[in-house]
Amino acid sequence: MTDDTQDDATLDAAASLALINAQRATVVQRAEPSPTYLFAVWGLAWVVGYTVMAWGARTHDGRPGAVAGTAFAVLLVAAGVATGTHIARRSGGVRGPSARAGAMFGWSWFIAFAAVNLVMAGLTQAGANDTVVALGWNALSALVVGMLYLAGGAVWQELTMYLLGAWIVLVGGAATLAGVPGVYTVMAAAGGGGMLLAALVTFALARRRWAQA
Repeated sequence: MTDDTQDDATLDAAASLALINAQRATVVQRAEPSPTYLFAVWGLAWVVGYTVMAWGARTHDGRPGAVAGTAFAVLLVAAGVATGTHIARRSGGVRGPSARAGAMFGWSWFIAFAAVNLVMAGLTQAGANDTVVALGWNALSALVVGMLYLAGGAVWQELTMYLLGAWIVLVGGAATLAGVPGVYTVMAAAGGGGMLLAALVTFALARRRWAQA
């Protein structure tokens, strides 16, 4: 075999290896949830939902009312379903640790919010007043979302998701100090607004990576 033939074989092998690695990276990337999608879904749900709650509280002597509460609950359920469906679809065609991580992360949302419902049902049954119940629902929901974002950011090495999780946890705790109905305004602006900002940041970062590829 001549030197030229050996060089060509080496180049072909290197090119094939590079192609295989690129295909593997693409499969892994497609199996990961889209941070932009998740942030946008929850950001819209929180901005609209908490704004409706704040409006309801202003027109019902500090209490959001049944209509606002129902609308917000529907938005949260829709966001949760959209999150679980998105993650399940992303990990559906992949096997191994990445698929298991995606599926487990998706189910974590349903499990965590089921626990929130049980805790709040228990507090209501124990005689918690309307203000405590309202603040409890908000604080626990924000804690769940923030901690799951922290976990997701750590698992998938998404710094923006991790930082947003920390922000949501802190905002949820601080909003409790605003009382009712101030908690709803804080969560709409700082909570939902923070998520939408994170969606824009991750979208811009993704576009820059595509342009450099």
